Amino acid sequence: MGIVADANVPNIILQLVLADRQIVYRGVVKVVPDQYWKDEVVPKLYPLWDTEKDRLVEFSYYDNATYHCTRRKHVKNFRTGQYEWKDYEMEQNEVAAATTFYEFIKDVFFNIESIEREEFQDEMSRMYGEVRTESWLSIRLARNFLLAETDYIFCSDVTISDEKKAMYQTYRQKLRELPSTFADTEVSAVKFPMSPEAFEAVYKVNNPDAVYLEHEDQWLALSSFFFTQFRDKMARYLCVRDLTDKIYTEAFISASRNTPVKMEGTAWSVEHDNLDSIKSQLDTLLEKLDNGETP
Repeated sequence: MGIVADANVPNIILQLVLADRQIVYRGVVKVVPDQYWKDEVVPKLYPLWDTEKDRLVEFSYYDNATYHCTRRKHVKNFRTGQYEWKDYEMEQNEVAAATTFYEFIKDVFFNIESIEREEFQDEMSRMYGEVRTESWLSIRLARNFLLAETDYIFCSDVTISDEKKAMYQTYRQKLRELPSTFADTEVSAVKFPMSPEAFEAVYKVNNPDAVYLEHEDQWLALSSFFFTQFRDKMARYLCVRDLTDKIYTEAFISASRNTPVKMEGTAWSVEHDNLDSIKSQLDTLLEKLDNGETP
């Protein structure tokens, strides 16, 4: 049966492409997350739209309430005696069911953003679940986060007084020394140094003659400092940082494949015994790129 019921050519409202788990709704493309596809979409496909031997390839729904399906059937080729997949167009004999299926796929389309957000949060929880408990892992991650958060202070284009810079140097040194300073202390009793901002904005207001980090009350316990102020912020930062690093790494690898850069010396070794050589070469490469030179 043809799609066109009259002289007017209908427009596609929604299209489902199963190979890519892709939904196109009014020109906007979204991909259904893998787990949601398996748990929610696949059960709706069987048995009317998709079976093991009669697969749905593409479903399109039009603005005149008609639909079109491309199917792939597993049939026997009697000439060769072998079974093979053969594409064909499905007859429109289930219009009401197609409309119901269209409404379902449209709902999936609008749910994808919340699904992805939930999966991201689940992944973040999986990656940094231990951050939410008091352990040396959570302490080290909190310490690393606070160090990374203040790296910018020592960039050449940051204007800061020598006094403030000295405070940050002290702050960062105390953070680095946390594991050794509290090596014999219960995890719950570990304390973090107050940041220079907190010292000047809060502590020094009430103690104008105080010297930075010279008094015990300028150190804050993990329970009051980490869990109430930095737990979620740190977990989100580390998760986004790892995802961003992965994206940039993949982009760098892709660019390198397209425009190979000659690297002198030995190749990367499994034992990483030539890291200094590789680092030196990469530094030179980055310097050339910064200067607009051709590697």
